[in-house]
Parts: sequence; C-alpha cells; structure tokens
Amino acid sequence: MRRFAARGVATLAVLTSALALSAGSALAAGAPTVATGAASALTNTTATIAGTVNPQGSATSYSFQYGLTTNYGQNTATQSAGDGTAAINVNANLTGLNQGSTYHFRVIATNPSGTVVGADQTLATTGTPPPPSAVPTATTGSATVATGTTATLNGSVNPNGVASSYYFEYGPTANYGSQTAPQSAGAGTSPVGVSGNLSGLTPGTVYHYRLVAVGPGSGVSTGADATFTPGQTTLSFFGQSAFADQHGVGAVFLAAIGTANSTGTSVTITRSGKTLGTRGNFTIKANSGGFVHFQLNTLGQSLLKARGAMRVNVVADPTVGPNISTVVNLQQFTHKG
Repeated sequence: MRRFAARGVATLAVLTSALALSAGSALAAGAPTVATGAASALTNTTATIAGTVNPQGSATSYSFQYGLTTNYGQNTATQSAGDGTAAINVNANLTGLNQGSTYHFRVIATNPSGTVVGADQTLATTGTPPPPSAVPTATTGSATVATGTTATLNGSVNPNGVASSYYFEYGPTANYGSQTAPQSAGAGTSPVGVSGNLSGLTPGTVYHYRLVAVGPGSGVSTGADATFTPGQTTLSFFGQSAFADQHGVGAVFLAAIGTANSTGTSVTITRSGKTLGTRGNFTIKANSGGFVHFQLNTLGQSLLKARGAMRVNVVADPTVGPNISTVVNLQQFTHKG
C-alpha cells in the first residue's frame, strides 16, 4: 500500500507539473515580438535582410516591408514563424533593387493577438545610382462594403507615362499586414480607376487600407490611409406564412437588418424530420427584405396537395452566423400556366 501511495503521489506531481506548464503556455500567448536585423550580401541589385520573430505561443506569420522611403510599399512573401515561445531567426532575399540606392526595411509579424513591426533599418546597394525616373501617383479612394465579410477597395493610379502596377495594403491597424494581388495600371498619363476585392473579413472590425502604386526601379507611391468597417447584419424571418404553387415552387420572407447585405447557403423546409424542399444560395440587401424561393420535392408536393395547408419548419443557413429557424403555415395556391 505504501508503494502504491508513493506512486500515486508521484503521478499526481507529474500531472500537476504538466498542467502548470500548459497553463503557463496559455498565459504566455500574445502578440508576437520582433526585431529588425541587419542587411548582408549586398550587390548592385540584391540584398539579404534579417531579423527575429517570437510567436509568443500562437501561430504567427511574418514578412519584410521594404522600399526607398519609410512608406516602404513592397513586401516579401509571407512565411510561417510557427507557434513557439522563443525568438527565431528569419531572413529574406531581395532582388530587382536599384543600384547605388538606400532602402528602408523592417520585419512585420502577425498572429491572432495582433500585428507588430520592427524598427526601421536601412541598406545601401552598390554601384552608381540610376538617373531619376517618373513615379506613378496613387490616390486612395472609398471602400464599398458588400457583406459582413467582403468589401471592395477603390482608388486611382496615374502611371505618369511609366509601366506601373498597384495593390492595396489592409489590416486591423495602420501597419496593415495583408495586401491584395498586384495588378497592372498600364503606362498612361492620366489617372485610371482601380479596385481590389477583399474576403474573409471580420464583421464589426475597423480595417485600415491604402493604395500602393509601383513603377520601374521600385519607384513607389502610397495613397493616404483610410478605414472601413464591414457591417454586422442580422437575418430574420418575417410573417407566419409561406406559400407554394401546384408545381411546388414556394417562398418565405426574409429580412436583413443591418448595414451589410446578408448572403446564405441554403433554405430547407421540413416536417416531422423529413425534408420537403430546399433552396441554394441567396442574398438579401442590407436593411431590406424579400422573398426567398424554394422548390418542394415530390413528398412536399404530395403532402401540400392533400392537405392544402400544413405547419412546416423552415431553416435558413446564413454565410455568417448560426442557422435560424421558424415554424410557418405553408399554404397552397394555384395559378394558370
């Protein structure tokens, strides 16, 4: 018995120690910490830049921002820093730089607890500086919020006669952290309207964004910082009745209460656990309502024909948020045709 008791105490001590370590790791989770390092392997057009990232216990991604000014304007590819609790060394190889030029750079890291940036550092490429060239002009425009999770960013780019591309930077702070895919803005001499589509946004969160235009030789222009907030919308059933015709085509009334359109993936009609009809994707405009149609299956049509009216359960599955359901009186009506 004494030996068993001793083993029990030892086991309890090990479990307690493991739980303490687990709790300590959970408490340690937070925004990443970063430090921008030095540049090396400098040539006329290439360089290697370095830094450190500590994920602080959460899955963390990082990249480097760089450019000819502290507006930066260019990002290296996003990489994973893991989810450890110790600082790791990170680096990136830069190509296509201007010779004889000074570049600013810093490391930026993001995890679920936040986005942080390192201190600004500089590097100088070797060689003779190129003659000044024209730089495109970027003007940040408005944001059009489509739903609680999607939006379109707008702006204009004047290429000023040089081949130019553009993209939008965006994120929950003015450090941004994400960007749209680069697109061509042409090489004209007049402003052209440009846009970028965002998805996977969090409803109710304030997002910062700006337009970035890039010309030859890494000439970069950035538009002003602006913000938008994806709307929060509640999808609701209105009324206590639904209807279907003799062909099984019916509708229920749904309303979107809020500042963004509400989309859904399905509407399902059931009775006593049996499916009577379905509908696929649907959209209800913000602060509006409308009929969402569905098609009764063979069972649904036969039951409605025999009864004329019956109580059914209707479930709507919005793209954002939980399913909603209600019980309505499904009535049959007839029309010619």
